[in-house]
Amino acid sequence: MGTILTSKQIGWKLRKLRQQAGWTQEYLAEKIGVSTQQIQNYESGSNKLNTDRLQQLAQTLDVPVQAFFTDEAEPYPLAVSEKLLLDSYRAIPNRDIQESILKITANATKNS
Repeated sequence: MGTILTSKQIGWKLRKLRQQAGWTQEYLAEKIGVSTQQIQNYESGSNKLNTDRLQQLAQTLDVPVQAFFTDEAEPYPLAVSEKLLLDSYRAIPNRDIQESILKITANATKNS
């Protein structure tokens, strides 16, 4: 069983994930409907994150909830949809079709 993280450690991880997304505290606050001061309090560990808010932040930052509790060196586990996509891709017997799917997804990410 792992170590229990403090509110300060989880807040530090929130700050790091927010910065990796390229977002300001103001922008994140607006996205989740809280004040900038509340984000500052979360990041400093002054205020604890409840499970609802933690899930909302993970969804908004587009990371799994586990991202708040794992080291950067540890890979995140795949979401169910990611695993399904990967398994389906690997099951395609035709390499040309696989290449087409890769091109489609690469192009889709360029346009988002």
